Amino acid sequence: MRILTLVAVLLASSVHAAAAANFRIQPGKPNLVRFVSKAPLETFEGKTTEVQGQVALDPAALGDSIDAVVEVDLASLDTGLSLRNKHMRENHLETKKFPKAIFRGGKISELSRPNLEAGQKTTFVLAGTFALHGVEKPLNVPIELSPEPVEGSSGLRITARFSVALADFKISRPSFLVMQLQEVQQVIVELVATSAAPGP
Repeated sequence: MRILTLVAVLLASSVHAAAAANFRIQPGKPNLVRFVSKAPLETFEGKTTEVQGQVALDPAALGDSIDAVVEVDLASLDTGLSLRNKHMRENHLETKKFPKAIFRGGKISELSRPNLEAGQKTTFVLAGTFALHGVEKPLNVPIELSPEPVEGSSGLRITARFSVALADFKISRPSFLVMQLQEVQQVIVELVATSAAPGP
């Protein structure tokens, strides 16, 4: 009986693994990560298309978790002013020492529908960890997910919005005229992931 039970568990696991789909996020357009900074004298954005990662999920049964990793090249963030970029990268983000921001998720909650359907948006909150400036913190990210074809293959359009407090990641808050920032930054992520072969 124990052997039969073990076989059944293994078969169920293999079926679930076979149903999982892998998607890859490649650097470049249309992928975009940006932060919005509002200050008394000026509001500006920092943005980059240098973002990559991967997502593994079962489109027919999302369940309570997915595997996701997203990495952002912080040295490529552009605010529209070269001097502001220089100060941000060298003095605050310290991109030579901490070149990437990385999110790893995660546990799903508040799932709007159990599966992905063409033409339909699925929303949920994805719990994971966010590593920035040498600090790693838990982070809950509201996600909007919709399947769509990309260059003849299946794909996913992913949108996320969340807040980052500079103090939480030991980032000093610049206050000089060229780059005044609020303590909390709003981050908007817009990605397209394309189907990929499973990893080894």
